[in-house]
Formats: sequence, C-alpha cells, structure tokens
Amino acid sequence: MIRTALIYDVHCPFHNKPAYELALDYLLSLKPRVNQVILGGDFVDFHKISFWKNAVRMSFEEEVMECRQELKKLKQRFYRRDIIYLEGNHEQRLHKYNIEKNEDLAYRNGIQDVLGLKKRRITYVSNIDRMCAGKAPLRLGKLYVLHGHEKKVSFGAINLARLYYTRSKTNVIAGHHHKSDYTLVKKLDGKHEGAWTVGTLGQLSEPYQPINDWNWGFAFVDHDEVTGDFEVHNKIILPASDGKLRVVNG
Repeated sequence: MIRTALIYDVHCPFHNKPAYELALDYLLSLKPRVNQVILGGDFVDFHKISFWKNAVRMSFEEEVMECRQELKKLKQRFYRRDIIYLEGNHEQRLHKYNIEKNEDLAYRNGIQDVLGLKKRRITYVSNIDRMCAGKAPLRLGKLYVLHGHEKKVSFGAINLARLYYTRSKTNVIAGHHHKSDYTLVKKLDGKHEGAWTVGTLGQLSEPYQPINDWNWGFAFVDHDEVTGDFEVHNKIILPASDGKLRVVNG
C-alpha cells in the first residue's frame, strides 16, 4: 500500500497558516506514515502577476522568497519522501506572464527555476502537457489526480464532484474550487466509481469572491500498486466551539 498526502490550493504566501499547519501535523501523525506528497496545484499564489491585483500585497520577489522557504520547510518535514508539485492555474500565471513579456523567456525562466524545485528534488508535473503529449494525467492506481483547471467547470457550480465524474467518466480527485465534495456512481456491471473535490488551505474570503461556500481541507489516498484499488480520505478543517480548528471527515 502506498499512502499519498494531497494538499490543494495553499496560495502561499497568503495561506491560512493555522489550517495549513494543522493539515501538515495531521498528515505527519498518520500511521502507517505518508509515503509521498502531492501538492495539487496553486501552492503558490503569484498574486502580483494575476488579473486580481491588490495593492496591499507584497512584491513578486518577496512572494517568491516566502514560497521558496515554505517549500524548503515542507521538504524538511517530509524528510526522504517524494514530493510531486502538480501544476495549477496559478502556476500557469507565470508561463502566461513570460510569454506576454518576452516569448523567449517562457521556458528558460519557468516555475521550476523560480521556485527552485529541482534543487529541492521536487518533481513538477503538468497534466496539460502530459495529455497534449498523448499521456494520461497523474494518477494513484485507478484514481486520476487533477488540479481542476484541466477541464472547465464553473467556479460557482454546485455538485462539483458529480460534475467532475460526468465530464471525466472515471475515478478522479481535484481541488481548484476550494470546496470538499464527493459522489459515488454504481455502473451497470455492479462496480462503483467516484469523484472527490478537496478544500483549500488558503484564505476563505478573497476580494474577487468574498461571498462563497469554500472550506479548508486536505486529503490522503491509500492505493495498492498491484491492483490499483484505492481509498480516499477527504478531510475538512472546521473551528470548534472553543475557536480551535479541528479535522473532521469530509
């Protein structure tokens, strides 16, 4: 059995630090322990080069330095465990920015160089690049792992997991929408398939969408390398009556 931690939509360095730290502590406390970590996209915010700019936020250079430090600490905490960095739409902001400013820089000054991923031995994966090359998206056994921007689903959609299953027609897990959800489908052959969406570890209100139904969350997946069978543990982080955050099942 392989146990994989899934962390979505951190939006570093503007993440919610208590929720983020609680998620990491929970994942590190698991027995059996986590074998690998997937950062499921939008780990970095890249606010300064986004459409939604806010003058009170930090410079691009400051943001990059803080994200580099957070990745360094993450690598230290999950010592000797593989970390996969899955591309999200926020990571694509850098690629788009480079193309608009100077097409020659689009690949030489990419996300891996900016965040120092190779130096930290963090593997960068773009599902879009994989699929355009005729390869399958990232997967854990029979479960495909998306960020969520690979297939257009309205950010305000309801029944998110059902939509992801309908459009992918297979087992799939995604983030992007900052909300935990799941659906289970019984097929004509009696077998079941499902889809899951995972909450964010960023802020629950942003200037571009202050009213929403987002929640904090993370997940871990156990899968069998031989059969491909898997089990998703989708977790939600909520405040308790005493104000402290707690982890509950999603």
